[in-house]
Amino acid sequence: MFGTRPEAIKLAPVIHKLKNEKSFNTIICSTGQHREMLKQVLDIFELTIDEDLDLMQPNQSLFDITINSLSKLNLTFEKYLPDLVIVQGDTTTAFVTALAAFYKKIKVAHVEAGLRSYDNFHPYPEEANRRFISVVSNFNFAPTEYSKRNLLNEGFERNYVFVTGNTVVDALLNIKELLIDKKNQERINAQITNLFGVDILSKPFILITLHRREKFGKEIRSLLEIIKEIAVKYNEYNFIYPVHLNPNVAEPVKEILGDNKNIFLTDPLDYVSFLFLMSKCKFIMSDSGGVQEECFVFSKPIIVMRTVTERNEAVKAGYAFITGSDRKKILSLFEEIDLKLNKGYNFFPKENPFGDGKASERIVDILKENI
Repeated sequence: MFGTRPEAIKLAPVIHKLKNEKSFNTIICSTGQHREMLKQVLDIFELTIDEDLDLMQPNQSLFDITINSLSKLNLTFEKYLPDLVIVQGDTTTAFVTALAAFYKKIKVAHVEAGLRSYDNFHPYPEEANRRFISVVSNFNFAPTEYSKRNLLNEGFERNYVFVTGNTVVDALLNIKELLIDKKNQERINAQITNLFGVDILSKPFILITLHRREKFGKEIRSLLEIIKEIAVKYNEYNFIYPVHLNPNVAEPVKEILGDNKNIFLTDPLDYVSFLFLMSKCKFIMSDSGGVQEECFVFSKPIIVMRTVTERNEAVKAGYAFITGSDRKKILSLFEEIDLKLNKGYNFFPKENPFGDGKASERIVDILKENI
């Protein structure tokens, strides 16, 4: 089950492994929340949805998602009578699916289990969602030893917790091969140039994402003002910002950053184009959780504009830096990272803390042995 683009990306390698196993009948179900963004991922990974709950609504609330998902999942589970439901991560889709499966006494497998910030409102509602899921999961597939330790410290049985690596590494290593191809690079470059009307890749650029629900209002406006200040100071760089469609993000972004000559705003990009920009940028500024994992594959340091992170492995590895909304800290870190990169400093001397690209294989092997 998935509903958002990140969920589909991280479940795609697992789905392919399951489809290759004759002992499993694998059904792909989508809530249909992010239909257009989801379609891009389905095309890339050659996946076909078997059951679409069609829950997409403009600017829907957490109440809308939860209520509508529960009622439709009840009918879906009665239709297919699954032995196991697999969810990923910490979205409301994942939480509600796990809850619905629990109500039906269906086993739950949680991919990317054990991530914790231990602050229920950072990120919101994701921190609470993933903790709820853990309570009803029969298989907690932790991406790292750190995540496993979180679960064991919370009292979960060792037999229910498995360290597998993060499936996003599996997915990215496959896509990275596409980006290496010269023809693909030329095609994507041409698309991006056509999108902006100028060749924005002709000089170094910083890639930005900023969209978290808990920042809506005063905090996001403050962060946007800081980004504007940085763009003015560092006018030798372009700043590329694919903007989330939620009006709580899009409206202040357009108001504050819309008239800056070296800031380029666009609607959300397809996944391959976004990864292409990630591979070409100098470094990243973001409040995303997943981007903290993805940027390792492309060796890009990241300023994490959050007060806490559930990806502490990235911080410990020395390429992710937590700033919150602190103006002085953001400006200082921007300058420090920029200077170090200009001097050839290597932020990635160690192995990827999120895995070796074989997470999905381990997950399917565990399911084969235990179901």
